[in-house]
Amino acid sequence: MTELQRDYSFQWTGEAVECSSGLHWAIAEQANGIVAIIVNSPGGILTGKQVRVLAEIVGEDGVIKNTRRMTSLLLIPKEKVTAALDQLQAVGLRVANLHKSVRNITACPGKGFSPNSRGDTLELARVLDEAFYGTILPWDFKIGISGCPRNCTGVQCHDLGLMAEPRGKYSLWLGGTESGMSPEHGTLVRKGIPREQVIPVVKCILETYIAGAEEYKGELSERTRLYHVIEKTGLERFKKAIEEFMSNTTLSK
Repeated sequence: MTELQRDYSFQWTGEAVECSSGLHWAIAEQANGIVAIIVNSPGGILTGKQVRVLAEIVGEDGVIKNTRRMTSLLLIPKEKVTAALDQLQAVGLRVANLHKSVRNITACPGKGFSPNSRGDTLELARVLDEAFYGTILPWDFKIGISGCPRNCTGVQCHDLGLMAEPRGKYSLWLGGTESGMSPEHGTLVRKGIPREQVIPVVKCILETYIAGAEEYKGELSERTRLYHVIEKTGLERFKKAIEEFMSNTTLSK
């Protein structure tokens, strides 16, 4: 199985971002000359201190745009980018991955906030981010987490969607896409995944995605999403990888 590789390193040259692994980091000059920086915040969570620093970066008359992927998009002059990156790092914030990695993880408030929620979402988003931030992938990989069937985050519309079940378990969807000219829902591939097995199951899926993209490299574009790979390999390949992992985990106990 393909071993996951990660890269957190990039350099802002004063004009553009450089990254040897090819990851696309969310720092980009816009058409009007202003630079946009997307701040990574799994589940959309920021502390008060972090919010204050974001406000300091853009200034009293500056702009912070909240995106639908639960991130903050800072719009600042190019000459302020270097200082802004230092300020973000000082309060534990990171620049979001834009392409070729896991995008900012979306999650509803979950258990403890919503009376309908059946399980943890925000802490799971944080743990997933820690596990897979900066993972080098063929292209974008979007993850959404919902705490109940009301499905505020639309888990079927992500590459990988998780919905909380009672007693600390999760249902898993694969292969959705909300973007492009032909958006499609993903497929429910597994129910009853224990909370402690979510991270290794996601790792298994990412490894299978990378292997499939490499296998069909000559037939796929450079912007190969999970659903493109599924079209080539079939969903059964991913189901089999998940079931083999789950079986091996059960046998080892």
